[in-house]
Amino acid sequence: MELVKSKGLVIFLVVMLSITVISSINTRKLDERNEDIEKSYISMNIK
Repeated sequence: MELVKSKGLVIFLVVMLSITVISSINTRKLDERNEDIEKSYISMNIK
């Protein structure tokens, strides 16, 4: 029974870790996209 609990805990931790990594990658992509939009918006306003 203890082995099942620890195995379930390990699986849970791995899933949480992968979700965290995926979400951090996604937010980094969004930040880059927002930066490009801001730069183009600023350059449009300067002209």
